[in-house]
Amino acid sequence: MGHLDARTLLIAEIPVLLLVGGLILAAALLGRRDRTLGWTGAALLLMGVGFLLGVADPGSAWQQSVTRFGALLILAHACVWTGLRAFSGKPPRWLWVAAGPLAWYAVCQWPGFVFSGVARVIAYGLPTLAYTGAALWELGFDPRGKGGNTRLAVLPSGILLLHGLLTAARMVVVSLSGPEPGRLRFDFPMAVFEGMLFFIGVAFAVLMMVGARSERRYRHAALHDALTDLANRRALYERGGDMLRDALAQGRTVALLMCDLDRFKRINDDCGHEAGDRVLAAFAGVLRRAVRKGDLCARIGGEEFVVLAPDMDAEGALGLAERIREQLRQCDCRVCEPLSVSIGVVCAPRGGDDLGTLLARADRAMYRAKDAGRDCARLWTGDPENGASAAVAGGGGGRAGQHPVDA
Repeated sequence: MGHLDARTLLIAEIPVLLLVGGLILAAALLGRRDRTLGWTGAALLLMGVGFLLGVADPGSAWQQSVTRFGALLILAHACVWTGLRAFSGKPPRWLWVAAGPLAWYAVCQWPGFVFSGVARVIAYGLPTLAYTGAALWELGFDPRGKGGNTRLAVLPSGILLLHGLLTAARMVVVSLSGPEPGRLRFDFPMAVFEGMLFFIGVAFAVLMMVGARSERRYRHAALHDALTDLANRRALYERGGDMLRDALAQGRTVALLMCDLDRFKRINDDCGHEAGDRVLAAFAGVLRRAVRKGDLCARIGGEEFVVLAPDMDAEGALGLAERIREQLRQCDCRVCEPLSVSIGVVCAPRGGDDLGTLLARADRAMYRAKDAGRDCARLWTGDPENGASAAVAGGGGGRAGQHPVDA
């Protein structure tokens, strides 16, 4: 690598950096305007422009060329760090972004600095290590980093760590080897090649991180109710079906509670849909506080919610229903109607081993709670299976599932 012509290497790498940087920047601008991709694309473009300035190196402008070349490459490292901050939802720190390039520009004004290869390597390596270390901090140590997923940080952390080690090793080797004749040191082509691999590697690692996070967000949106952030009907059938099959295969009991908010249509009509939404969100909070860690809560219709509780018998399920009712009465959500809930309870294996059957029977038990005057819980005891609500029968969307007794 040391025998390669530095100018030829720069010319070969410029189109690669500009092309990859432009594509990533375009992905950032044409998609969801992801700031992480924007900063990463900018880093590649800055390095490409820096290499371009390094090629245009007339002998009479050596100082200006070194100054611009180093400042742009240091700024590119700052952009990588800032992009990883953006991935964690943090704002840029403009002062620190500018500090490294400005420090390089300042030392380049000292007489003789740009003609000292050792001084240039040390002065370039220090801010590079600082930005690389800051980027590693965002990925590996800051608890707010990684976008909530540690595994996403493994690849970029490895690339950053390797780049930092190579930069530090170069500084040590250059310091020990002393000055050399000529403007460019023997290690310059190798450093240029490693720098290109680093920026392209980081760019693709960041692209993978952003893609994985987007996929996780889309899946969460597909399986959760937007208003309450509880599981939706689809998630109930996916996760709940697996929970039910596993529990029954192991001979464990499972309880299912169908919860329907009383007089919800009247709340919507008299208090407005905004008040209705506040009631739904408040009841979702009640469920989260009342259930155990392994229980599944879902919203399957307008005002209908389901709790699936493994390892719970009928007595425990009725006790859970009472806790839900009591916590709802104590809820600080104030609307034009008193808040209460009617709950139907069914237990498996007595209730059957099919989730749809359990839902229909719990819904029937909930009808009995409505007929008994609302604000109570009823256990399914084997009565005829008819009169299932719209949400259970397959409606499950918007404000559907309104029971005739609440109309």
